[in-house]
Amino acid sequence: MFGDQTEKCREVAMAMSSQYVDLVPVADLENVLPLLLAAVRGRLWTIPFPEQCEELRLEALKLLNHLFDVCEGRLNPFASDVLDVLSKALTDSCPDTKKECCEITKKLSTHFDAERVSRAGGPLVGALLANLKHQQWKVRRATLDSLGALLSLEAPMLDHMEDVLPHLNALLNDRTAAVRQCLGEVVERWLLKGLRFKEPLVATFGDDDGPVGFDKFEPRLLLLLLNVAADEDTSQVAPVALGAIEKVAVVKQEVRQKRYEASKVKAEKAAEARAQLAAAKGEDPPPLPAEAPGVLPQPELAPEFDYTPMLSLIPEPFASGRTPSQLTTTYVQIHLRSIMPQVLGNITQWTSDLRTASARLLRVILVIANKQVAPFLDQVLVHLYKASADTETSVSRAALQCAEMAGAFVEVGLVLALVAKHLGLRAGGGAEGGQGRGQGVEELWPEARTGRQVTRTVQDAGVSVKNFTATTVENKRQVFAVLAYLLRPLAPPAAAEGGEPRGVLRPADVRTTASFLEEGGQSDELLPWVLGALRALLGAGGPECGALWPRLFDLLLRMRSGEECDAAAVDATMDQLASLCGRSRSQLYEEHLRSKLEELLRGAETELWEEREPKRHVLETLLRNAGSAVAPHVAGLIPVLARQSSPEDASAAARIDLLGLVHFLICSEDAAVAGALRGAAPAVLSEVLIPNCAWRAGQSNNKIRKGGMVCIHQLFQSCLDDSFSPDNRSIACHVLSATMVELQAEISSDQLREIYPELLKRLDDSQDAIRITVCEALSMFFKCLQPNWSRTLYEYIIRTLFVHLDDPNPQIQQGVYAVLTSAAHQDHATFAREAQVAAGKSSHPRLCEELGRLADSLQQAAADEL
Repeated sequence: MFGDQTEKCREVAMAMSSQYVDLVPVADLENVLPLLLAAVRGRLWTIPFPEQCEELRLEALKLLNHLFDVCEGRLNPFASDVLDVLSKALTDSCPDTKKECCEITKKLSTHFDAERVSRAGGPLVGALLANLKHQQWKVRRATLDSLGALLSLEAPMLDHMEDVLPHLNALLNDRTAAVRQCLGEVVERWLLKGLRFKEPLVATFGDDDGPVGFDKFEPRLLLLLLNVAADEDTSQVAPVALGAIEKVAVVKQEVRQKRYEASKVKAEKAAEARAQLAAAKGEDPPPLPAEAPGVLPQPELAPEFDYTPMLSLIPEPFASGRTPSQLTTTYVQIHLRSIMPQVLGNITQWTSDLRTASARLLRVILVIANKQVAPFLDQVLVHLYKASADTETSVSRAALQCAEMAGAFVEVGLVLALVAKHLGLRAGGGAEGGQGRGQGVEELWPEARTGRQVTRTVQDAGVSVKNFTATTVENKRQVFAVLAYLLRPLAPPAAAEGGEPRGVLRPADVRTTASFLEEGGQSDELLPWVLGALRALLGAGGPECGALWPRLFDLLLRMRSGEECDAAAVDATMDQLASLCGRSRSQLYEEHLRSKLEELLRGAETELWEEREPKRHVLETLLRNAGSAVAPHVAGLIPVLARQSSPEDASAAARIDLLGLVHFLICSEDAAVAGALRGAAPAVLSEVLIPNCAWRAGQSNNKIRKGGMVCIHQLFQSCLDDSFSPDNRSIACHVLSATMVELQAEISSDQLREIYPELLKRLDDSQDAIRITVCEALSMFFKCLQPNWSRTLYEYIIRTLFVHLDDPNPQIQQGVYAVLTSAAHQDHATFAREAQVAAGKSSHPRLCEELGRLADSLQQAAADEL
């Protein structure tokens, strides 16, 4: 009736059969099993299915499922037919049918002979693998669960696991967390089952030297389980997988111990047999060898590792306190040699999803392996260099976090030795000699760019990694970026073996790292990355960096003097260094100036610095920040400033920079610096400023002349107001007068507005000679005035001069009279009016009247000319 043409008849027949299965005694049911199974198979044995109704196909499978519940192992003789039916039924489009097939598969894994399943299970395994891509997550999870049960049997696992593993990797990125969690549970089941399989007695053909039996799949399954432990869902998926690894590690240690004990017993029996044979022959028993042949090495555990100080560094699910056990570390360590190349290879693959997943996986492996990752650190670092510059933020962030953990887990001496090799340096600093050129990142992972399309050549970089050397600026940036995270300190530092604090650098380590930074600091393009590594060094080295502060401050001074690094970040790092030395930042500047200025300026008064020579910027930064410590060196600076700003051969950029420095020193608020510069004012004018004010063609020279004039103007203002040196005030008046004579056309109205108050103040000077001298400068001042200059200021100056015309000193009277004579040519009407007002108040009205008549005659002459 299962094949009746009427659908209702077929439905009733299947329902009645299911009921009779419960009613008939099992002994009698066994007699009709062939008939029942043949009837069910007849509805599903070909595609398209003879049973066209979807619901009845599901009912037929439910009947088969029920038969497993009742008959169990009695169905074993029909394994081939059942497996064939399931492989066909799994192609049904109905999700419920697929899930029913998965339930039956789990039951047959319990009741069928493993060898039968393995021989006839190929089509079933293929059908299950096809359903791993089903759109419904419940179907995918049910399929994966049934596949896990099917391959838990030894024969099916060893025969079909090779086909299954590639399909499971795709599930690592399944969009449903429940499926990924199920994957972890399935792999855990396989590992626990496989570890208890018997060891094969002989190697199979084609596996002469490689692992055989389950050993061939164990590292691959462990890698799969580690991938699940690195899942982005750290609340559900990752903890389950991590717990699975811990369970497997316990079983692995038990198995290793049992195999060791078994090998010992076997060796002892062999030794007894040899002794009995020798006794039978009347010979002495053979001497016992130091190590009995055939005895496996005694299983060793990885050393205990205290994760407590670094919980802030490690990712979830470890950060919440679930750190790896000693057995877990031991288990992963056993397989690191086969796992690590695959992980590192994927971190540089083409697709961003694969790189991101591999970066997360590397974090998990580093945490579990802790110090045991040391033998692979060379390969790890080279791949981290590449990954740290990844365009995918998640990859670069994870790579730097891996570097931070590696620096915390591995001895710093090994880390620095490898970084030295990667930079092409000796561990103690200096370039590595006597070796061939290593390979850079571009040669390990070659790329070709055509427009927007980038093509990467896929190759095995594992062998070439050992010869890696940072050959380009980009490579070195990557090394220093990773070095900054390798050096990050632990807080609080944990006590290592022997009581030495972990994470705190020793003096030799600080010196070694400083030499790396000095080497990198020679390139302007590397300075921001060297700064990051230097900040990490200060944090990791602590007080030990204080002994090397001049070298480190040299680097910071170089960074501060350029535009490559953020000034605020450099200043903050200087403050950090100063606190380690028990000083302030300004004190470091002052001490550095005293100790290094002579070295910095050596030969600079005769030899011209090159265009890209950083000494000029370093000198400027040092002088701008050293405060009063600059004062004793001002006289020695003048020849250097003159040579490096020479109009004959210095570049325009250098001349502008140095004039800016001179202006800063002139305007310095530090009394000592200002006083020293006033004392050297004649030399500054004659050797530095006036040569740069000479006319030369070109827009740049126009800017330089303007800068020189600004400096001269500021210097005169400073010297005119020199309260402690009358000579300086007198010289300033003379030089200002001469400057206005020579540069009359170059002086602007704004500059004249700033000059006149200083000149008028000198008319009240305590020295009559200076008052007479300033009259010459005032006469030139009026000759420089433009016709439309401010009338208000002009009137103010004229009134002040008429007041000084009444001075009791005849020489001063004559000087002021000459100044007023020059002033009369500027604004005749205003001058004549002011002269008339002054005549009514002055003690010498005759002089005022003469000046008034001069203004009237000039005004008349101007009118006649018009």
